[in-house]
Amino acid sequence: MDNITNEEFMEQVEESMVKIYPKDIVKGTIINVKEDEVFVDIKYRYDGIVKKDEMSEEEAADPLKAFSVGDEIDVYVIKLDDGEGNVSLSTSRVEGLKNWKKLQEAFEKGEVVKASVKGSNAGGLVVKVMGINGFIPASQITTYFVKNFTQYEGQDLDTRILSIDEKKKRVVLSSRVLQEEKLDTVWEKLVPDAIVTGKVVRMVDFGAFIDLGGVDGLVHVSDISWDRISKPSDVLEIGQEVEVKILKANREKSRVSLGIKQLTEKPFDLFVKNHKAGDVLTGEVVNLLDFGAFLKLEESVEGLVHVSQISNEHVEKPSDVLNIGDKLEVKILEIDAENQRISLSKRALMEPKQTVKENKEVSEKVSSKPKVESKKTVKSEEPKEDNSFGSNLGDLLDNLNLED
Repeated sequence: MDNITNEEFMEQVEESMVKIYPKDIVKGTIINVKEDEVFVDIKYRYDGIVKKDEMSEEEAADPLKAFSVGDEIDVYVIKLDDGEGNVSLSTSRVEGLKNWKKLQEAFEKGEVVKASVKGSNAGGLVVKVMGINGFIPASQITTYFVKNFTQYEGQDLDTRILSIDEKKKRVVLSSRVLQEEKLDTVWEKLVPDAIVTGKVVRMVDFGAFIDLGGVDGLVHVSDISWDRISKPSDVLEIGQEVEVKILKANREKSRVSLGIKQLTEKPFDLFVKNHKAGDVLTGEVVNLLDFGAFLKLEESVEGLVHVSQISNEHVEKPSDVLNIGDKLEVKILEIDAENQRISLSKRALMEPKQTVKENKEVSEKVSSKPKVESKKTVKSEEPKEDNSFGSNLGDLLDNLNLED
């Protein structure tokens, strides 16, 4: 050993060193950590160094926390001499190579990968997926036309890889394909008369838009409630979960018509079950017209008190004696189920016992007795006929006496 020459010693040292080449991935031991670089023993004639810009995002954020002296790590060899006697290394490229392999496997299996939107350009969204740069074309962002791409920046999107080229460092992804797959499932449930649950996401004067799980449906204001409402916000709130009935569904036009009131029994049908002609009930005046007053009754149906049925006295127009909001006790005269009309009368309750119709019937009975009266007339005329005969006989006798 003592007789070994320097040349022989250097040869032994060379032989003990690991042979490495650029683009290799080797194992090393951390020997020093600074705020912007990490020194690694890779069992080579020179130590290796990982600069901050060759670290992963998480590592670069705080190298002192990410690395510890004595830890064994995998590093990627960039070049054997960085000009300062060190081997230039990278930890981010090691992770990148591993992730390229993972992405290739995900592409082949059709798996879903998470893409973080870092920015946008005229063509679409610039993303990071497993630390690798990727791109989502505008046509692959969603199922509908998008003009403002900046709204997606900072978001994480579920995507599927459309194409991958490691040599060109190109990954093209799509979030639309996943949405369409999800919509296939949703549309299968959107058939007429089906009952589904959704969430109120937007309201306008003519109706409310309900999210049915990726498909928006419209409940027209007239289909929200059987009661008269002026706008959807009278009974609904943004974010409210509601049960709705599918009235119409057209996937080609992406239109779904919904109904909420259709899930409850029609108020008029319910009213017919609970009431009949002749019943007395109380209603509230909700509208006044020249020909009558409309009253809101039980079950939220409306009935009409014709102007002739308001009072025993003559009423020129309902507004002369009634006001909106007045409570009236009325009698049901008729229920027209076919035309869904209810005729009411206040006047009927003001008469002692009989309605106008009943009074008319009594009057007709009284006027139907002329035959009895005609018999009395005949009897009263009989003595008149006798007196006339007696008078004529007296005149005859007087004439005879005069002749004698």
